[in-house]
Amino acid sequence: MISRFVATFLLVGTALVQNIEAVTPQSERKEITLDPKVLALKVGAYEIAPGAVMLITLDNNQLIGQLTNQGPIPIFPQSETMFFTKAVDAQLEFSGSDAQGRATQMTLHQNGRDMPGKRLDDAEFKRLADGAALLAKRVKDQTAVPGSEAALRRLIEETRSGQPNYDLMSPGLAAATRQQLPQLQQNIVRLGAVKSIAFKGVGPAGADIYEVKFENGSLEYRIFVGADGKIEGANVRPVP
Repeated sequence: MISRFVATFLLVGTALVQNIEAVTPQSERKEITLDPKVLALKVGAYEIAPGAVMLITLDNNQLIGQLTNQGPIPIFPQSETMFFTKAVDAQLEFSGSDAQGRATQMTLHQNGRDMPGKRLDDAEFKRLADGAALLAKRVKDQTAVPGSEAALRRLIEETRSGQPNYDLMSPGLAAATRQQLPQLQQNIVRLGAVKSIAFKGVGPAGADIYEVKFENGSLEYRIFVGADGKIEGANVRPVP
């Protein structure tokens, strides 16, 4: 596996403790109703770690949280600053205030870890929000990112040769590939040459899904390719 691929919030970075409001057990969280104007003050992009941003948007009075390379998840208020998800055991805490009254920090509480993220500027938020909207449309239409098959073919052959182009990967994927390269290369060499690659669809988090048939077996790849052509994340598993 090149990089974790999950449909929940992904734990990233080093745990940093910055509790402002007590984290409550999942069974004790109760949803309350907040004025849409209060919800709007949480909207923004918060960088938890390099390459990992929590995007918070508001859709019909419902806040949505979406971590980089993850699917969108509704989040619900239990106070004016603490929110939670019903899909996974996680809480999001908003703190600080700028001149417009908007939160300046969001802390993700999950699995006993506290991961703070600072609000990014409005231009970066717009760029990320526009990208999320395009991703949602691509998931709905089931259309691959232009160039994703070529990127996958390149990744496979570079892995086979033992010489990945790390400049064409996200920092996180590059680090994981360096660590796992001997095993990855061994597996690709064992499978032999690529016979065919077939596009199977788009996953809920936006990964392009391909079935790759080799001389000696088949693998399913899920690959994220950014607008700049870099591979942001990839996951591989045997085809049953």
